[in-house]
Amino acid sequence: MIRRIGSDRGFALPAVIFLVALLTLLLTSGLTRVQVDRQIATASEEATIAFAIAQSGLQTYIGSVASQPNDGDSVRINVPGGYANVVTHLVRSPATSADPYMFLVRSTGIAIDPAVGPMPQARRTVAQYARWRNGSIERRAAYTAANGIMEASTSHVTVFVRGDDACGVEPAIPGVRTTNLTNPPHSALDLQGNPPLIEEGSTMGSTVAAQTDIDWASVLGGSVTPDYNYFRQGDFSFPIQRVTGDLAVSGVSTGTGLLIVPGDLSISGSSFYFEGVILVGGKITFAGSYMAIRGLVISGLSEQLGANPQRTPLGADDTSLYIYFDSCKTEQAMAPFTGLAPVQNAWLDNWAAY
Repeated sequence: MIRRIGSDRGFALPAVIFLVALLTLLLTSGLTRVQVDRQIATASEEATIAFAIAQSGLQTYIGSVASQPNDGDSVRINVPGGYANVVTHLVRSPATSADPYMFLVRSTGIAIDPAVGPMPQARRTVAQYARWRNGSIERRAAYTAANGIMEASTSHVTVFVRGDDACGVEPAIPGVRTTNLTNPPHSALDLQGNPPLIEEGSTMGSTVAAQTDIDWASVLGGSVTPDYNYFRQGDFSFPIQRVTGDLAVSGVSTGTGLLIVPGDLSISGSSFYFEGVILVGGKITFAGSYMAIRGLVISGLSEQLGANPQRTPLGADDTSLYIYFDSCKTEQAMAPFTGLAPVQNAWLDNWAAY
């Protein structure tokens, strides 16, 4: 018979207690880690939501501000999942009237979980430098022909260009501004404005083109994002239209907005009516039976690029041309260009630590 050693008595119970305690500790550690990982995932999700809210508020503000903000202007923008506090800071005033104001737009996104309560669950701040862009255009004349004009040599033509504001808001501007390559006036050419006609003392169309203050190379290079890449016949919503190359319009045509033609524009047919601004790189052929434009017209802008487009004939056999300066239609056409324009590569997502 084997006898137990006295010191072995009671060993099993402490061993079981130790094992139970060890398992409990391991289980508790595992549960704690799962809980921590869950909290980290939740915090990361809430931080992502706050970031999305901040970015949404920033984009909403930049895309919707209609007038130049003041330094320190602030607004709260409600978005799904919370709200964004957007503050605008003036960081640079223009040295000249041609320079833009520079702003820093800071947006703090605050995530709210209604199930938890009104306390913020997470915050995130982003910022964007932006320039204030004025959508106006220089009013040099109702019709500016940097490529020069040729006046009609027939009596069966009516040409009426008016520099007096048809909207009755702004002072009168010249009817026509062009180079000094104009043929002797024809009796059917009726120009009104202050003065009716300006012929620059230079045969260089590039001088007249530069005076428009339109960066034609930039326009053709993509600084203007069009709504359509073709002429929108019958569209009265004042869209931005930029075609490729030349444009020929015929029949009965109506349109509005900003029309950009890199090449030549040819108008024919029984009727053409347009409200807004027409920018043409080359010449314009006015060959329609009835043509009326309210706003501003500029041709020969490719003179800025060293091109030498043909002169524009003002009128042809059995045609009637009416060009009216209209400040209201002009402003309406240029309205999409008024607002804050983000500066490229000037967005920050760590503003709070910057």
